[in-house]
Amino acid sequence: MRKVAEDKGMLVWMTGILLFLYTDAESQDPAFSQFYANPLYMNPAMAGVEGPAKVYLGYRNQWPGATNPYVTYHASYDQYIEVLQGGVGLHVGNDRQGGGVFNTLSVDGIYAYHLQVNSQLMVSGGFQASVGQRNMDPSDLVLPSELAGAGTTTLTAYSKVYPDFALGFGAFYKNFFGGFAVHHLLEPYSSPSEDPNTRLPRKYTAHLGAMFPIIEKRLGREVLQLSPHLVFMQQDIYQQLNYGLEVLYKGIIIGAWFRQDLLFSYGTAIFSAGYGNGQFRIRYSYDAKLSPPDLHIPTLGAHEISLVAIFENLNKSTKHRAIKCPKI
Repeated sequence: MRKVAEDKGMLVWMTGILLFLYTDAESQDPAFSQFYANPLYMNPAMAGVEGPAKVYLGYRNQWPGATNPYVTYHASYDQYIEVLQGGVGLHVGNDRQGGGVFNTLSVDGIYAYHLQVNSQLMVSGGFQASVGQRNMDPSDLVLPSELAGAGTTTLTAYSKVYPDFALGFGAFYKNFFGGFAVHHLLEPYSSPSEDPNTRLPRKYTAHLGAMFPIIEKRLGREVLQLSPHLVFMQQDIYQQLNYGLEVLYKGIIIGAWFRQDLLFSYGTAIFSAGYGNGQFRIRYSYDAKLSPPDLHIPTLGAHEISLVAIFENLNKSTKHRAIKCPKI
């Protein structure tokens, strides 16, 4: 009986979250814990900063213990092109909320101009043009009124296609890097009703990081590196601060982060592990939510996996200087 009660309580809680997304559709963009595994999603100015062609594949399962978890798939490609004096990129993302009640697809084209100021400083400015599609299918949604036996409530399915744009700036100096980006510049409507509450609010991102070699190079490669990061994001009234440290030792990647939600005053501990070399990187991370007892938020966590492949031989002719930027 206790298990049944817990499952019913979870269903009510999840349904409440979905209703919030429907009635106040200023929903947040999907958040990733492995920020620098997919830098194009964070800041379009990061396109091509590593130089060679790079392919990223990412998967995130948020609240896997829930009946209908939130699942996000992302893929991207970017590289530096000398004739364009910058990097180009293509990013595709799909976010399924509540088992597919809400489904958002975005396709992003990116260009970032790179300016080599001197031998140690490079700055970049990025522009992103996107096409997004948001679908809502309430056929499998059980509302609280139905659970209480008070009849049914009808929600209408819809599909909305909209244009979207983003701008970003980045700077790379010696072992340090950082940037600033603004997404949803025009705050497009995400539903056919074009109700003001369905506009996607602008998202602001500021990030700062560094890579410090602790044990010097052997055979041209650092043996031990420390990489601290700080990322701040704001979308509408929602704010979060992420900070942590990653360690790379002979290809082994270990990381620990803390995400502070500044609106609801709870945090998330993030732990990651992986392996990487010059052509290949794979990582896994787990989010453990640390919510205050009075909020009664189920601790469901999140799993995230990323895979990155670098194709050095596709970019041999470029004179683009390698930039010390996050590569793990």
